[in-house]
Amino acid sequence: MRVYVPLTLPGLAEAYKTGDLGTGLVAYAVTPALREWYLSDDIEELEYAALNRAAMASLRLLAA
Repeated sequence: MRVYVPLTLPGLAEAYKTGDLGTGLVAYAVTPALREWYLSDDIEELEYAALNRAAMASLRLLAA
C-alpha cells in the first residue's frame, strides 16, 4: 500500500533529520472511502487520485 503524506520542503527536511513525521498528520491512500468516491476499480487511477489529494494538501500547507 502506498501512503502519500503532504509536506513542505522544511517539513520534509525535519522528517528526514528526526526520522519521524510527527503527530497530527493527514495522509492519503487508497481507502474504501476513496474507492466509493472515485468510482473506479483501476488501482493506478485510485493511487493517482490519492496522490493528487496529497498534492493539493501540500499546496494548502504552502499557502498557510
